[in-house]
Amino acid sequence: MARFNPLIVCLLAALAAGCVDDSRDTSALVINQDSTSDDSVSDESTTEFDRSALMTNIVDTIVIPNYKNTADSAHAFAKDSGVLATYCSAIGTDAEALAKADAKVGWRSLMDEVQKTEMHIFGPAQINEESLHNRVHSYINGTTATCGIDQAVILANDDDYNVVNRAFNQRGVGAIEYLLFNENLNHSCASQVQTTSGWNELSDSARKTQRCSLSLMLSEDIAVASTLIHDSWTSEAESFRDAFLDPTQLGDNFQLMTDALFYIETFSKSQKLTIPLGIDDKCTSLTCSELIESPYSETSLRNLEINANEFLTIFNGGEGLGFDDLIVDEGFADITQRFQTQLADVNERINGSTDSLVDQIGKLESAGTDTDCINAFANPDSQSSYSACSVAGLIKKVTDDLKIEFVTIVGVAIPGRVQSDND
Repeated sequence: MARFNPLIVCLLAALAAGCVDDSRDTSALVINQDSTSDDSVSDESTTEFDRSALMTNIVDTIVIPNYKNTADSAHAFAKDSGVLATYCSAIGTDAEALAKADAKVGWRSLMDEVQKTEMHIFGPAQINEESLHNRVHSYINGTTATCGIDQAVILANDDDYNVVNRAFNQRGVGAIEYLLFNENLNHSCASQVQTTSGWNELSDSARKTQRCSLSLMLSEDIAVASTLIHDSWTSEAESFRDAFLDPTQLGDNFQLMTDALFYIETFSKSQKLTIPLGIDDKCTSLTCSELIESPYSETSLRNLEINANEFLTIFNGGEGLGFDDLIVDEGFADITQRFQTQLADVNERINGSTDSLVDQIGKLESAGTDTDCINAFANPDSQSSYSACSVAGLIKKVTDDLKIEFVTIVGVAIPGRVQSDND
């Protein structure tokens, strides 16, 4: 479609310029299980694993469908007859409570789809400093700016207001979460901020209506951005899919695909868990609760479960060729099984959690000590009242194998942002 051509041109230019550091070794690592040179060795044992087929399967059966599902969910959430618009219309009526509950369910469904796409941030979602990605969900690049959102609620009453002029940390699913789930209708700005002066004196209905109106604008922006990402992959005229799967770019793009898997290390484990819990030294106080993802909906652990499950889906290649097959082909079936077991343990521990991450961090702050959390992190197989700390330890088992066994066997480099992480 012609209107996407500038984006496609940029994507193709980025690929042509090379997206991977020159210092990286992107060649396949050959680990010989049998050094014999006997001519009787079968062709099957010497056939090189088809990495191109692996990439094609993951792109076609996981990446593109995930972006399609996210775009569809975003459009359903944003449409005039959707649950969010229905809630906006119901404010001040007897139907308000039920309509708001439905809107929250719709938001959670959208966030579930978004969390799947978080596990493969490459291609259209990555270029231009992840600008399209950040319009959908900007958490990995900074927490939600609530005062900015509070000001935007008021500014959105002007006819010339446009959400595209706001910073990314005032947009996306995180901003809508704040507006929809936060029951405190007062603004979060300092008293000297003029835009919000007088806001707290408005009626509840007036404030809910204005917040909901901005939520609708934000949802439309998410729908546009998620559709741009998907259409950039699939445009018949200039498909990013074709460029990404170009055999001449196999090494660099295979590296980009594996780089994306390290989201589970940098963000799922660290930014979403060990830093808010105070385990990571990037948090300089007992806890850093202000850095929690999805604090108002308290779906932080749900997000992590989806990340872990989608990591495993990509690792397995869904129902087709995946990294598990490559690792088995190299003679390390035990490593593949270990990933499966460890990720199942993560899933089980999250499902067994009775307290949200918000509640558990609150308990840590009330106790005034993180000793029990640190012990749970160090001994994650043991039961603990701080299940989030145990989950962090269980994910660390996965990421330790990712940083050592996976990169060695698969023959890729560790992304630069991960190399300094020693926890």
